[in-house]
Amino acid sequence: MTYYINYPSTMSSTTYTVSNPIAATATSNISWNGSTLIDNTDIKPASLEVHGNANFKGDLTLQGKSLKESLEKIEERLAILHPNEELEEKWENLRGLRKMYMELEAEIIEKEKMWAILKK
Repeated sequence: MTYYINYPSTMSSTTYTVSNPIAATATSNISWNGSTLIDNTDIKPASLEVHGNANFKGDLTLQGKSLKESLEKIEERLAILHPNEELEEKWENLRGLRKMYMELEAEIIEKEKMWAILKK
């Protein structure tokens, strides 16, 4: 049997209304003064499912690892640049350096592909 509890948001009163069922999802076996209020063994562990975009103001942790920190380390290791387009609009030299970098990067990638083919 499953029971749900409905209580005021202030939590100042010690009297609460228990009715069957109001509707809610809760953790199983919650006790209040030694009495079990909810006993539903079919409840699944907490999970989050998102359909569409999601914005988070904080960091995400996946199995104890910070997702933000991991991405920053990956970008640093791969030398991923984040161009400042405002400055590039003002400074021709900066825009030129970025263009030169991208051309050199493409050339190196092509050479590495050729070496990989020749080594086979």
